[in-house]
Amino acid sequence: MTAVLHLEADLTFDIETPGPDGAAGRQLRGTVQASGNRITIQTDDLMAVAGQPSRAAVRGMAEQLARLGLVVEVSGPDGTVVTMGAVRAHALQRLVTRSRHMRLGSWSQALRAVIARRPSAPGAVDLSSAGLPPGTPWPPVPLRGMPRVVTTTHDPVGGRGHPRLYLSDTSDPGADRRVGVFALPLEGVTIGSAEGSGLRLAGVDAVQAEIIRTDDDEYVLIARSTQVLTTVGGLQLPRQRLRTGSRIQLGSWRLSYVRDEFADHGRPYGGRIGGELGRQRTQPKPVNRSDQGF
Repeated sequence: MTAVLHLEADLTFDIETPGPDGAAGRQLRGTVQASGNRITIQTDDLMAVAGQPSRAAVRGMAEQLARLGLVVEVSGPDGTVVTMGAVRAHALQRLVTRSRHMRLGSWSQALRAVIARRPSAPGAVDLSSAGLPPGTPWPPVPLRGMPRVVTTTHDPVGGRGHPRLYLSDTSDPGADRRVGVFALPLEGVTIGSAEGSGLRLAGVDAVQAEIIRTDDDEYVLIARSTQVLTTVGGLQLPRQRLRTGSRIQLGSWRLSYVRDEFADHGRPYGGRIGGELGRQRTQPKPVNRSDQGF
């Protein structure tokens, strides 16, 4: 008996990508709808994300979709750009896409998408900077024979991954606690109550602590105050490396450090704190880096 895959979905997504210095950036909106074997993905700014997957990855995705009998239609404000999977493409289109499982919606839309793939294209958005978790491999169904590339959490460029602090004041337990977000500059930041502090907090020492970025692309918190307690994960140490989930306490201020997983360097292929009680393998040293602590 032949298995038939039947899909039903009606999703809306709204992504805000950060701008310079943590300011609000562009807004990407769209929908994902599925019925039977057909999936329709529509966004109001398709060209902004046209350069995300490689051409080889798209062709591989189209082939796997065809094997499963699925059809994915990707469209923007001006109509359908490409339909992939169990479709029939004309010979000329096969020549252009190098795949018999991809059918172009219009030549003008396809040309715009090719131009948008250039790194220098104006308005291109890097979704990795939006603070999102790693994407789900497509198609989101069990596959056989499709190789997956194993990666590490070493950022090859360094300093990326949108490192940030979520902070709140716990001095008044009964107050409506607001959580703020502070984007860490590449070079790090000083934290204190003094006017010149990069992150100014009331009720702590003039120079309470400092977060620096080391040569091996790690963010490290250094305690500077002897008057007000500074802890990371409950530990009071003069210097502590930060990982996603690190809980920092500066007097009455509670801060949480977060860095996107792909650049967080931490425990194998994860970059987080806690979880999984079993023994885990370590990551290999990153390419072109010699520091043993990287």
